[in-house]
Amino acid sequence: MEDFVFICYFEANVFNFFSELVADFGIEIDKINSFNIVNMSNKLVYIEGQKGVIKIGDDSMSIRVKGRVIVVFGKNLKLKKITGTTVCIVGEIHQIESV
Repeated sequence: MEDFVFICYFEANVFNFFSELVADFGIEIDKINSFNIVNMSNKLVYIEGQKGVIKIGDDSMSIRVKGRVIVVFGKNLKLKKITGTTVCIVGEIHQIESV
């Protein structure tokens, strides 16, 4: 139950974070055809705008986003949460690539 509360709280704050950036910099974001990535202390990666999970593994995960694939490399990676548009990966994050 503790993890569930954390993820819900985290997701609400990430949404506010993106909204504040849009407001502060006057950037228009097409939420349907774009994606955002947040890396928190190399322990959690939040990807907004995912279009499908390609690979799930302990040392790498591949996520499809608009026009590319995001590959997260690390150790003890776990898919913590997935919704229709978001993915949350936890573990020891070493590298994130866009291919």
